[in-house]
Amino acid sequence: MNRKRTALLAGAVAAGVLVAGGWFGYRYLEEPLGSGEVLRGYDATSPAATAPHTENVFAGRVAAFEEQREIEGWTQDVYRVEVASVLRGTVRGTVRVTYGLDEGTAARLEEGSTYLFATHAWADTVKDGHAQLYQGEMKPLDERQLAVWKEAVALPMAPR
Repeated sequence: MNRKRTALLAGAVAAGVLVAGGWFGYRYLEEPLGSGEVLRGYDATSPAATAPHTENVFAGRVAAFEEQREIEGWTQDVYRVEVASVLRGTVRGTVRVTYGLDEGTAARLEEGSTYLFATHAWADTVKDGHAQLYQGEMKPLDERQLAVWKEAVALPMAPR
């Protein structure tokens, strides 16, 4: 009988710990985000995780840095980018791309260099262009990166 009582007590303690942990976890998620915090449903530093959330994935040559400004509360660098090839989407010609990191300051993209852009259009594409969703290291495009992104865009799109 003593073993049953001990097992019941241990089970009750374990259940209590799980309930308390769940409650505190719920309270943490319920709190509003502070300034500078971003809530994403994917890992923005991973091409495979980012690609399903993009409208456009394309190689583009940075024609010019245009300005740095606040767009919807975020500090963004605005670039004029000439689309070279498209892996997903309908972008053509020259587009504006905004690029800024969730945390910290993004290194300025080099004019004349070609990068891989994974974007989603801002509400006003003429004024604000397309937001760069990928938050990983931006370096001039090479064959390895291109292969990684081709594989990533083959993944199913995330539901909107």
